[in-house]
Amino acid sequence: MTETMLLSRLHHPVRNLGFGVRAGIWFQGCTVYCRGCIARDTWPFDPDRACAISDVLDWLATLPADQLDGITVSGGEPTDQPEALAAMLTGIRAWRGERDIDVLLYSGRDTTQLEREFGWLAEFVDVLVSEPFLLDRADECALRGSRNQIVRIFSELGARRYPLVSLESEYGPQRKHLSVAVDRGVIWTVGIPLPGDLAALRTRMAERGIETKRTSWLM
Repeated sequence: MTETMLLSRLHHPVRNLGFGVRAGIWFQGCTVYCRGCIARDTWPFDPDRACAISDVLDWLATLPADQLDGITVSGGEPTDQPEALAAMLTGIRAWRGERDIDVLLYSGRDTTQLEREFGWLAEFVDVLVSEPFLLDRADECALRGSRNQIVRIFSELGARRYPLVSLESEYGPQRKHLSVAVDRGVIWTVGIPLPGDLAALRTRMAERGIETKRTSWLM
C-alpha cells in the first residue's frame, strides 16, 4: 500500500462543509476538469505536493478532540489517487475508532463509475457527494455546487447527521458562509461559493488595496 499522496492543503477548523467543526483534507491532482471549477490550482499532479500519509494522520491527531466532529475530503479529485485514498481512509478509520467523527468525501466522478470502480468507499466514508460540477446547474443547494450532484449516505452516523429529508434546511445556510485563509501570499477560500461570490470577493479585495495577480477560477 502506498505511503504518500499528493496533498493540496489541510485546514482546521472547517465549519461550512458538513456537520459541526471539521478538518479539511484536499488532494492535489484532478482529471475531471469541471468547467467553472473554483479550484483549478488543484488540477496539476504536482510532485512537489507529495506528502506522507502518516503526516496527515499525525496532523489529525494534534487537533483538539472537542473541536472535531468530522473530516471532509475533497480536491482535486481524491479518486485519482485510489491507493493513497484507500491508505488514508484506512488510517482515519483506525484513528477515529468508535468516536462519532464522520467522513464526508467529495468526488467529481459520476455515480455509476464510483459504484463500479470504487464501491469500497462505502466501507470507509459516511457520506459521499458525487457527480461533476455543472456550471449551468449551479445553485444554492446544500453541500453541493450544482443541482445534479448527489448526496449518498453509507452509515448510521451519516444518516443521523445528514437526514436527506431536511438536508436543504439544515445545510443550505452553510452556502452563505465562506472562510478565507492566507498562506505565504496565497489567499484561498473554504466552502462552496454561490454564483458570483468569488467575483464579489475579488472586487472587495481590490477596494481594500489587495491585488490578486491570478485567480484559480479564471485560470
